[in-house]
Amino acid sequence: MFDSLIKKLTKINYTSFKCFMLIYLFVGMYYFMNSPVGGDEVLFISDLELIKKMGWIEAIRKNISIPYMILSYPFSIFLKNYLALRIANICVALFFFIYVLKDKKKENSLVLYYLLFFFSTVGMCYVATNDFIFDVSLVIFLNETYKKSQNKTANINLAFTSLILAFFTRQLFVVFLPIIFLSIYVYYRKGIKFNKYSFIPLLVFLIFSIANIPSITKTHTLSWDNKLPPSYVKSSWSQRQYLAQLLVNDNKLEDGKHPSWEETDNYLKIHGSDSLPNGILNGMLFDVKLTIKEFFKNFYYCLTYQIRSLGLVFFISIFLMLFQVFKRNFTINDFFIPLSTLIMLVVFSLIIISYVELRWLQPVFIMLLIYFSDVEKKNKFPLYLTNINVLFFSLLSIYGMIRIFNKI
Repeated sequence: MFDSLIKKLTKINYTSFKCFMLIYLFVGMYYFMNSPVGGDEVLFISDLELIKKMGWIEAIRKNISIPYMILSYPFSIFLKNYLALRIANICVALFFFIYVLKDKKKENSLVLYYLLFFFSTVGMCYVATNDFIFDVSLVIFLNETYKKSQNKTANINLAFTSLILAFFTRQLFVVFLPIIFLSIYVYYRKGIKFNKYSFIPLLVFLIFSIANIPSITKTHTLSWDNKLPPSYVKSSWSQRQYLAQLLVNDNKLEDGKHPSWEETDNYLKIHGSDSLPNGILNGMLFDVKLTIKEFFKNFYYCLTYQIRSLGLVFFISIFLMLFQVFKRNFTINDFFIPLSTLIMLVVFSLIIISYVELRWLQPVFIMLLIYFSDVEKKNKFPLYLTNINVLFFSLLSIYGMIRIFNKI
């Protein structure tokens, strides 16, 4: 009788969760699609305008995100630029959902609702930036690697085509190199079998390499969107971010804000050109005590605020991994995704002296949800734990909708 009651409550819990997610989807979509243009969206809107006024070659010379612009440009012919960019991302989201649902069996459809919660909370597929196409490309690569680690059929051509697309989309790709190398190690251990379609990743790489020639010849870099300061500014982004943290620590600036370019230049003028480090490595070594202090602060921030978009998924997954480490039953193949997530949390917490933006971690967060649903399907988590997690997701979705209604 007790077991029957538990099963009934579990069914009610999961059914309620699915209903809340569907409502949350439409509430979130309405809110984000009607949000005013701002932040990085302005940069990509100007990129589309640049293509229309000066042509593709000149736009590439000035650095644009080529994959994102190729996807968005056709929509901009009959829509406003910001709408074209957002619609392009929604198309990527639809493709991604088809990919996930086709990849998973019907009994694992819960992954869809986990993803709906994440997208409705973060709103990343409704924002007119190249973040989302980068995230999805990297997630597909990681998912195919995860399947390979589990001795499942993995599409090696799709995996590396997606990796190449991510590479040409955002310079942030470089920061993810630790888990990309880990993925390649997994493929190396499991073996890579090429087929008649294996020319596709090479062809995609060749096409985008040729497309980047105008940028390479002029700026000696790939055509990545750079948030370049005005031409008269002498300081760099890394120096501006470092100064921001110094000012925050002195209670002279609100956390999460940056000083102006003029303030950064003035600081260098007063204190000397070497008073602020230039570059990631220099920033980490400039003041080791500050680096260590900010690492723990950033790591704590990531652990705390990821709950809003992942519920208890991160903690449950990491606990399971650490438990297996304690039992000396840990393998990279079994815990490739939780390990990758933990690695990226450590990397971002270490290299970013100022605050970490959780949107940078979205690829591993999305993949962790896919991993969690897969492990949950195998009944590796106690029933009470998954029930608590699903209930927590429902409560977070209600909280999210209340916040949205208060803003409308």
